[in-house]
Amino acid sequence: MPWPESRKLETRRKILKSAVRLFAKRGFNNVSLGDVMKDAKLTHGAFYAHFNSKQELYKEAVYSATEYSPLAGIIRESEGALNVETIVKTYLCDDHVEHKISPCPLAAFATDTSNQNAETKDAYTLVFQGMIDILETKTDGRITDRQSALSMAVLLIGGVVVSRALNDQETISELLAACISKAPQLLK
Repeated sequence: MPWPESRKLETRRKILKSAVRLFAKRGFNNVSLGDVMKDAKLTHGAFYAHFNSKQELYKEAVYSATEYSPLAGIIRESEGALNVETIVKTYLCDDHVEHKISPCPLAAFATDTSNQNAETKDAYTLVFQGMIDILETKTDGRITDRQSALSMAVLLIGGVVVSRALNDQETISELLAACISKAPQLLK
């Protein structure tokens, strides 16, 4: 007797959630399929009912991470236009840098994606373009052009990526504070 479709979808979500968490923290090359399945509390054999390869899983993790990213949370809680200061402070918070909240795939997978296949780069590009679209069209009217949206996205993503690469908390705090304080200047 086959499993209900809802169970298959839930199993796929569990695999993707584990993949996002592990790939974000350790990178593509330092995570095995066994690691992902163990983290998801599933057998290794269950993987192939959902994905053909680790590379496909990584690509799907890029998409999946958007669902619970800091920006997605702000959108879900918003009752209209998104406040730019809220976006900046939420994205550039210590919890995001330290992986205490679900990561944005643009920051989490930035250094790994350049070494992936074209399909994965396509996924990353679409997610990036989606962020630019959100900044251009769904914010409180203070981001008025594409150049400002691109600059803001790079400030946010870069602030998190560089902070994660540092091992001095004082410098990390300084960097995040600098990004937060300079972000409004991109809007002029």
